[in-house]
Amino acid sequence: MWVHIILFVLTFGIVLVWKAGWIRLDGIADRQSMRLFLLVAVCGNLLGMALTMTDGKVVVYQEGHRMEKTPDGAYTEELLVSVNGQKPQKFDVEIPEKETEETEVEPEQEVNETEQRQKELREIIEEYNQQKQDPDYYYLPDQWDGQKLIWQKSGDQTGSLLASLAFFAAFVVMLKKAKEQQEEMAKRAEQLLMDYPSLIMKFTLLIQAGMTARKVFQKMSADYMRNRSKTGRYAYEAITIMCHEMDSGVAEMEAYRRFGERCGQMKYKTFSTILIQNLQKGSHRMADLLEKEALEAWDERKRKARVLGETAATKLLVPMIMMLAVVMAIIMIPAFLSFYG
Repeated sequence: MWVHIILFVLTFGIVLVWKAGWIRLDGIADRQSMRLFLLVAVCGNLLGMALTMTDGKVVVYQEGHRMEKTPDGAYTEELLVSVNGQKPQKFDVEIPEKETEETEVEPEQEVNETEQRQKELREIIEEYNQQKQDPDYYYLPDQWDGQKLIWQKSGDQTGSLLASLAFFAAFVVMLKKAKEQQEEMAKRAEQLLMDYPSLIMKFTLLIQAGMTARKVFQKMSADYMRNRSKTGRYAYEAITIMCHEMDSGVAEMEAYRRFGERCGQMKYKTFSTILIQNLQKGSHRMADLLEKEALEAWDERKRKARVLGETAATKLLVPMIMMLAVVMAIIMIPAFLSFYG
């Protein structure tokens, strides 16, 4: 039972410490993953505790113990024995087959003090059962050379094992959830960076054509919603949200600022800063700034494409080596077979 208490203390202790802000688990645990961790750990521990309370209790035999002999053959029962109230020690009791009187004599071997003590205890048990001469039961004495023997039977440890596994599984689930979130954030950041050059170029062309920034965003949002895919694009989703905010009464400057913070990338924050400066100081330099930003974005995208190409080439090394090994095996194995044949 103490295992379940420790697991409960650990579970709620981790949650309370995380909630109090004493430890930081940035990138590992958020509110949803911590809630999932708590649910799995507590449910598993409660189920394990129920098993422990039903089948995990230690049975103590104060006045000796008897075990039934079976005609199917001898078997071994694992018990704990305490001598004069000392710490219980493990002892394997070998119950002979029913209606069997002969016992095999084991050869003498060098034994240590513990094994010698267990050997003497086995001899005492054998003598005790010879006095009983009961063909149906095998008895365990409650006295040994004036020392009181207390026999115990360990309870089933399945409940404790289940609770421990549930606690470990809760950690695994929390880490898996955090890994999925990190992968999603990395995918989002990469998609935002890949969409930025085309977005800024399209915005620049429409601005140079004479449209206002607000009209350009509304047009880009309308075009995106008409051709929207199932997965969606994070940058254009942010533009759509920004247009809805401006239509609902949010100031244009505030909407641009929220757009940059919503995307979270430095490129988009720079873009929103240009838009805000345009509202504050006028638009005489906005086209030049946007054109410069578009050129830098295209250069960044080319560099990113080169990096991705090198990464793909590196990942292909392993299958290429495996294919080379297969080709070498196809060539060398027949040659060796013909040589030794």
